[in-house]
Amino acid sequence: MSSSTRVPTADRIHDTALRLFARQGYEATTLGQIADAVGIRKPSLYNHIRSKEALFLSLVERVEARFFEIQDASLARHADTPVETRLRALIEDLGAFIFAEDQGSFYKRFLLFPPEPLRAAIREINARSEARIDAALEALHAQGMRENVWPGLACRTFTDAFYCLMDGLYTERFIYDEAEYRRRLDSAWQVFRAGLVGARS
Repeated sequence: MSSSTRVPTADRIHDTALRLFARQGYEATTLGQIADAVGIRKPSLYNHIRSKEALFLSLVERVEARFFEIQDASLARHADTPVETRLRALIEDLGAFIFAEDQGSFYKRFLLFPPEPLRAAIREINARSEARIDAALEALHAQGMRENVWPGLACRTFTDAFYCLMDGLYTERFIYDEAEYRRRLDSAWQVFRAGLVGARS
């Protein structure tokens, strides 16, 4: 590989750290392990990162950013379609996000088991992210109201149900292969859609 096409060291550090944090967790992953996997000496890491904590938080931000790239692209791609089409596409696209092995494992791990020293910082990131997701869901809910798809459904009920569905699908992804996951997604969608349309607040 020529020097012009070689992956920059900073990117290799982040990619390697993501993989190790996803598979081993924060506590079990050392900077020494990251340096060895990258092929550099541990002191050289500090030319690119401030600390293990800062590295982990930067990865949280990167993975969250990737989540929103997928969310925003899905909503934009189907902007001119009925709300049910947009909602189903969003669920499928966000489900695909979790299929990226290291990215998906890291995302689930820091959401469910945030490292204790970083818990407060991660909660702040999560709060900002949830507000952004809520805004997108509120727009979908409003579209459904305009189209008279779920005239009796409160927005909070809609967003709560969406979060519970996605949490369940993310768990299913870590248990089953893609074919079985998709079968279960289809089943869940049928019940979820019927619940939205039939709900009365």
